[in-house]
Order: sequence, then C-alpha cells, then structure tokens
Amino acid sequence: MAGLLGPLVGGVAVVLTTYWTTRTKARAEARKLDAEADRTRAETTKILAEVGIRDQTAPTTDSVPKGWGVSGAVPEDYEVGIDFEILQTGRACAFIRSKHQSPAEYASLLQTIRADAYRGARVELSAMVKAREVASWAGLWIRIDDATDRTLAFGNMYNAERRISGTVNWQRHSVVLDVPEAGAYLNFGLVMQRTGQVWMYDVRLEAVSDDVPVTDFLAMLPLHPTNLDFEDGTN
Repeated sequence: MAGLLGPLVGGVAVVLTTYWTTRTKARAEARKLDAEADRTRAETTKILAEVGIRDQTAPTTDSVPKGWGVSGAVPEDYEVGIDFEILQTGRACAFIRSKHQSPAEYASLLQTIRADAYRGARVELSAMVKAREVASWAGLWIRIDDATDRTLAFGNMYNAERRISGTVNWQRHSVVLDVPEAGAYLNFGLVMQRTGQVWMYDVRLEAVSDDVPVTDFLAMLPLHPTNLDFEDGTN
C-alpha cells in the first residue's frame, strides 16, 4: 500500500503544482492586460482633457498649416510646420517634431469643424503617415463634442497594436467612429508624444459604411463595473 501511495501522492502534488502555476501565470497575464488597459485609459483621459482647438495652449504661428491649430501640454517643446522635401514630388506634408530630448508630454496638429454634415454617419479619418525615431507613440485621432463641449465619442491609435512608434515608412492609417445626432463639433488631427518626428499628407475625412469597424475608445469601455469585491487581485 505504501508503495502505491508514494506515486499517487506525488501525482497529486504535480497536478496541484501545475494547477497553481497555471493559475498564477493566467492571473499575471490578466494583470498585465489590465495594466495596459489602465495606461490606455489614463493616456486617453489626458488627451480628452487637453486636446482641443477651442482651448489651444499655444498661439498659431506662420509655420502652422492654414486652417490647423496646435495643442498639447507644452507645445513650445515641439515644432510644427510644412515640409516640401520629404516627398520626391514636392508635395506639401505637415509635420510634428520635438525640439529637444526632453519634451513635455505631447503635441497635436488639429482642426475643428462643425459636425452638421456628419451627424448620424460613420466617419473615417485617414492619412498617409511617416515616422522617424518616435520614442513613445504617434497616431491619428477624432473626437466628437456636443454644444457644451461634452465629449460624446473619441477614437485614437494609442492601442499597442495600432500606435505608430520608432521609424516607419509611409503607411495609410485610419480612425473610425460614429457621429451622434447630438454632435456639434468634430475635432481631428495627428498627435505625437515625446521625441521624434512624424509627417502627414493626403488627409481624408469621409463618411463610410457600417461595415467599417469603429475604433471609438469610449464605445470600447466596459458596460458594467468589475472586481467590486477586490477578489481578482491587483494590477
């Protein structure tokens, strides 16, 4: 009997060890995903709070493309302008470039228009974008506000699978969201955080079919609260 119990106990121990190891790894992975989600929410909240052409933190200068504005925590840490040399055709490209190695937060090149022509439609912002040594991230974004400046919808490329970072050649990127009937203002543009440079041209803002999936950050938020009893551990 003792000879049989040894392997049996050992087998149970292996099973239990495997179970707890797997469970621990699963919880660690879940915590990792939750932490990434929290970072996304925090970064998006910051952009929602600070980006807006109607409350620019820096005056428009002659270097900023006509019809566009600049916003960000400290826009003076960045240079925004038009480049006629990056494309062999000599076509104009807008750019954002950090001025030194320790710029504050981010800068955004943006535009705000009335949402009248887009209410009730699904809208896609797309552009050709090129990046050089972007240390953090860059990407397109759209935000819909109502007449009281309350945010109704917001989409950007902060998600790890969609963000632009490092050095990347020309690619077309897009952000898609639905414009609510209560929408009054449509804000859109290009944002870059920290050091590097990004260029943008061939910007398009157009209605698309419902077959095109939305990238609305607010629509992706959980519908219900989670971990109210704190039993799911920590981040």
